Amino acid sequence: MKKLLGSVLALALVLSISQANAELLKNFKFGGSIDLQATSARNVLDFQTHPKANNGGDQIGNVQTRLMLNMDWDLLDDVHSRVTIRKNDRVWGSRTADTTPQDVNTVTTLLFVDEANVKIDKVFGYVDTTLGRQFYGEEGDLIIYYGPRHNQYGMNVDAIDAAKFDYNGEKLYVSVLAANQSNGAAGRAIGNTAAAYNGRKDLRGLVVGTKGMENVDGKFYLYNAETHRFTTGLGADDSKNDNLYIAGIKAKAKFGGAFVSGEFAQNFGDYRVGAAPGNNARYCGWAVKLDGGMKAEVANIGTFSPWGNFSMGTGRDNSSENQNAQFVSINTDFRPGAIYGRFDRYNVGGLTFGSQINNGGAPATNPASDGLSNRVIWGVGVKANPAAVSKLTAGVSYWDFKFFRMTKTATAPGVQDGQGNRHIGSEIDLDAEWKHSENVSFRAGVGTFQPGGFIKEYKRGITRPAEAQDSENPALLSYFDVAIKF
Repeated sequence: MKKLLGSVLALALVLSISQANAELLKNFKFGGSIDLQATSARNVLDFQTHPKANNGGDQIGNVQTRLMLNMDWDLLDDVHSRVTIRKNDRVWGSRTADTTPQDVNTVTTLLFVDEANVKIDKVFGYVDTTLGRQFYGEEGDLIIYYGPRHNQYGMNVDAIDAAKFDYNGEKLYVSVLAANQSNGAAGRAIGNTAAAYNGRKDLRGLVVGTKGMENVDGKFYLYNAETHRFTTGLGADDSKNDNLYIAGIKAKAKFGGAFVSGEFAQNFGDYRVGAAPGNNARYCGWAVKLDGGMKAEVANIGTFSPWGNFSMGTGRDNSSENQNAQFVSINTDFRPGAIYGRFDRYNVGGLTFGSQINNGGAPATNPASDGLSNRVIWGVGVKANPAAVSKLTAGVSYWDFKFFRMTKTATAPGVQDGQGNRHIGSEIDLDAEWKHSENVSFRAGVGTFQPGGFIKEYKRGITRPAEAQDSENPALLSYFDVAIKF
């Protein structure tokens, strides 16, 4: 579907340049965004400062650019087209870019069609239908989001081949999703990640929510991700599919200048890990996410907005049990913390939080961000908007991260990473945003992540390089981001 729609819409765009086919570009709109991400960090990967900066030193410093172009036009009065093109391979100061400019052929190979879809208005009189490659969900969502990410290292963009059906009434909206996703190396794995299950994924979703209510809103969702196994014949024990379901509710209430919101999600379905039926398990993990805050104005001084968050997702106690209690999302974008969130497990730059604490490798229990999969996270902070400098918003935040539980393995039932300590660490961030205009903003900040007991105990149990220091060192980050919409 992606290739077909992309080819057809691109062909229509080319042909429509001529005067004779100008009608195909009726109500044509051109827009997009330019994002710059400057990152300077140290010790994010191994929490260890080396005396020799060029010998195992964990230092990150670069500026990356992402350009996205959106083209929208009407094919018919009730049929609308959308194509989104992206280029984000440029890293400032790279040797090839300094000495050899990119020619047209090279640029062409580095352009990606992220969206290529058509939207049909009011099918059956009520349902808006979007077909093809498209973005889905809201940035920061716990369960599912496909689209551009802004505070992630490398500024990843993903999309999904889908059919989406939306009904919008006065008090109620309903959205139905039917999609396909590859589970290959280029895509994010859902549920079972065993090689035998790295086939096509069928993704289905239902969202029902309220609208038009002044101070309260909520929604219910149900998603199903079915991963096809392809190694043996249909009907055999080891050809059964992995089948993940997620049901959840979200609600938010406002009163005066304050708000509270909450979300609860439950996994169920078949978690199949191998050929033997005895190795099959049931998904039974769950997660909860709570937020609260308020906005207070102080005359002639400014606005202050304190906030708090508590989030928890279950982990698996024993990999030999016939149930998988570790909470699993579809495509999470819940990534709190400037350091913990920027260098999450799925960033396209390949620099993952804590990925080298095992003397150049990752531990069996991965400390990098993966939503609320086996996590207990809480944070507090405050934002301030000075009255004298209305375009500036500054804030300070504190985050704490730990595992919900340590998983015992089948081969070593009593052995746990980090000798059982579940505390990953804590983070303090100072952030500021300058809103130059409605479409232009600058963000800058600094942060430090202090390693917790899990990282300390784990590192003390491995053999270190000769040049390494004896103690663990905090991760440090400074960043400067620019966002331009047009």
